[in-house]
Amino acid sequence: MKKKKYWYKIDNAGKIFPAVSKDDRSNVFRLSFYLDEVVDPLILEEAVNKVLPRFETFAVQLKNGLFWNYFAANNHHFEVFPESAQLCKYFKPMNNRGYLFKVYYHDNKISLETFHAITDGTGALHFLKSIVYHYFKLRGFKIDHEGKILSEKPYSKKESEDNFVSNYDKDKRRNLQEEKAYHIEGERFSHHWFLFLKAKVNTKSLIELVKNKYHTTITIYMTALLAYSIYKESNDFTGNKKPLKIFVPVNLRPYFDSTTLRNFSLYIKGTYDSMRTDWTFENMLELTKEQFKDQLDKDKLQSRVSSLVGFEKNAFLRIMPLFIKTIAFKIGYNILGESISSCSISNLGIVDLPSGFKNKIIDVDFVNAAYGLSMTLISLDDYSNIIFSTPIKELAIINHVISSLVNEGLDITLDTNFKEDYDEIL
Repeated sequence: MKKKKYWYKIDNAGKIFPAVSKDDRSNVFRLSFYLDEVVDPLILEEAVNKVLPRFETFAVQLKNGLFWNYFAANNHHFEVFPESAQLCKYFKPMNNRGYLFKVYYHDNKISLETFHAITDGTGALHFLKSIVYHYFKLRGFKIDHEGKILSEKPYSKKESEDNFVSNYDKDKRRNLQEEKAYHIEGERFSHHWFLFLKAKVNTKSLIELVKNKYHTTITIYMTALLAYSIYKESNDFTGNKKPLKIFVPVNLRPYFDSTTLRNFSLYIKGTYDSMRTDWTFENMLELTKEQFKDQLDKDKLQSRVSSLVGFEKNAFLRIMPLFIKTIAFKIGYNILGESISSCSISNLGIVDLPSGFKNKIIDVDFVNAAYGLSMTLISLDDYSNIIFSTPIKELAIINHVISSLVNEGLDITLDTNFKEDYDEIL
């Protein structure tokens, strides 16, 4: 039986986000489902409020303690809103009844935008699937959940666990020093707006390409392709001295038998020498394979988890008042956070839905708020969406990625949030 009143510490990965987030670095990500019908906002709002009490980790508000921020129960009625023109916009919880996520509707689309402090992509996907399931249930449809909708299962305390802390081993800590990375620069859109560009490709064709021709996975292939596109299209990369570092979040749940809905992922990375002048796609791909194989080792992942939690357990840091911690987090993030990553790729994989959703959910999006360049991947039924987001106007890198896929014989369908008249305001 769940408690009506509860609170808990922010997980290890989420602690930094309240301190460092702002208009041009929102740390918000979006998941969207496109339905086979126009969304009824009243029914959508009812669905969210019916599901929300089941998801304790979402039904929270951010509070300031003496030493740390923490989450407390939030019992306010939740409101849905029409979708705004800006994706993954930074929002203040005080203007959202304290909630750290938003739900939008637009025509046939339902979007969940989530502040990264409360969860990662896996947790948010469980929440959105449950919202949409209840939306159709309230519409009068009878769909067998087939064990794939979390809200239809009994609540488990394991959903609220901080699995960073539960997998901490003080004897496995190691130094996590990182060198600074090359950054993609260029003229930015105004008003903290960023471009969304979706390339839809047949999943079977993409798998056949990466498996049969390149003997690898989609994530490794796309990481190498993005690296090669940056090498080919960035005039200031070669000889820059700072390496290209593409960060790729890894869902830790399968490695540690976890079912938490809180953050539980770590970044691995592909690192490429900017002083080298003879890169080919093939040798970037081989290097990426080697780096991923080396980093995707449970002992090494646990060592990194333990190192991150060990920093949190530092006696000096623990007694530091929250307002000083906030200043320290901001300084530290500017030095060690943004500066060590060039860009990111996040593959959320296949969206596993009940068969009754087969013709009712016709497309999906997964978008990260981008400071430089972000690529995300998500698959539904026969198609995979490769989505780029960027606040930078220059699109040569994105064009190179898409052209490379087309040259490999893949059929690509493009969609974007950019409209012709945006030239005048952005």
